[in-house]
Amino acid sequence: MGRSRTAIPQSAQCYELAQWLRSLRHRSGLTYRQMAERTESLRIADPACSAVTLSRADRGTFLPRRHVVEAYAQVCGATRREARMRWEQAARQSGHTPDGREVAPAPRGERKLELVYHPAHLLEAMHQARLAAGQPSLREMEKKARDLGAGPLPRSTVADILAGFRMPSEELLVAYVQACGQRGRRLTLWRNAWARAFGADAA
Repeated sequence: MGRSRTAIPQSAQCYELAQWLRSLRHRSGLTYRQMAERTESLRIADPACSAVTLSRADRGTFLPRRHVVEAYAQVCGATRREARMRWEQAARQSGHTPDGREVAPAPRGERKLELVYHPAHLLEAMHQARLAAGQPSLREMEKKARDLGAGPLPRSTVADILAGFRMPSEELLVAYVQACGQRGRRLTLWRNAWARAFGADAA
């Protein structure tokens, strides 16, 4: 008899998401290898998810990446919409990033950029923008900003900013939100929010 998998949850929300994923797999009767093959053959995930990645997703010890949860759920018969809703619920309430690092929990609701008047408000909005984009890794964001010609977005600098150790320049902020998929008039709103935040800080 094989050893049972025991999750050691650092977040109740991550654990609940993991339980749901495991229940889907048990009902489907699929192995992780079979699931990985299906994500590739059916092109459910881009990039395709390996068996190791899928097995880690249902441990309950950290928040998996959104596309991994969606792929896992779909190959086991659930809908992408339900998977995304469950992931977003866990992400809002969890104090973990997809790589398992503990951070401040994302606030409930979304702060309107027009109401940003302080650096703390700006930092909160930056976390929310990344969450809305599916919590991409800092490496992915750096590459996307480079591909878009949005300017440099050094991972170490962004990590310090998101941890509250330093504040972004206006141009780095714009590169960051472009890497989160924001365009057009939204960029003007972010620039205005940056100006108000640092005007309030200097007052």
